[in-house]
Amino acid sequence: MQLSQTVEYALRAMAYIANLPPSEAVRAHDLAAATNVPPHYLSKLMRRLVVAGLLKSQKGHHGGFVLAMPARYIRALDIMMAADYRPDPEHCAFGWGGCRPLEPCPLHPVWSKLNEAICTWAATTTLADVLIPGGLPPPGEVAAAIQNPGDGQILRHARREIAERGRKPQRVATKRLSISDV
Repeated sequence: MQLSQTVEYALRAMAYIANLPPSEAVRAHDLAAATNVPPHYLSKLMRRLVVAGLLKSQKGHHGGFVLAMPARYIRALDIMMAADYRPDPEHCAFGWGGCRPLEPCPLHPVWSKLNEAICTWAATTTLADVLIPGGLPPPGEVAAAIQNPGDGQILRHARREIAERGRKPQRVATKRLSISDV
C-alpha cells in the first residue's frame, strides 16, 4: 500500500515542524527546502493543515508555521485526513468495485488486514513518536545538506539519532542478490 504524495508531504512537513523548538516558527519556503517538497505544493498543503487546526500561521518578521497544539495530541490520522486521505474499508484491491466480507474478492482477507493495520497505526501514532532528541537542525542547514550531499554531516547526524532510537534511516544500503546467493 502506498499513501498519496500529498499525505506523504503533509506527514513530512508536520514531522519537521514538530522537531523544531516549540516557539520557533518556520517559513514555508524554508520548510519546502528542508523537506524537499515543491514550494507551491507545500503552501497549499500548509493552508489545509491550518484550516484543520493542526498548525498556526504567524505573519510578520518572525512569522511562519508552528504546531497549534503539543505534538502528543496530533495523530498521523489527523494529518492524513487534512491532506484528504479517507480510509475506505470497502475499497476492492482486486477491482470489483465494493468488497465486503460476504462478497469477498481473492485479496479481501489480506487487504483487510493491511487496511486495519494502517488505520490502527494512523490512529495511535502521534507527532510525539517522531521527535528526535535535540530536534532537527535549522531549515537552512538541512536545505544546504540536501543540496550538497557530500557535506551531509547534518543529515548523517539526524539519521544516526533516528537509528539510535530504533527507527530505520531514510536510506539503507542494500545488496543485490544474484541467483548464486539464493
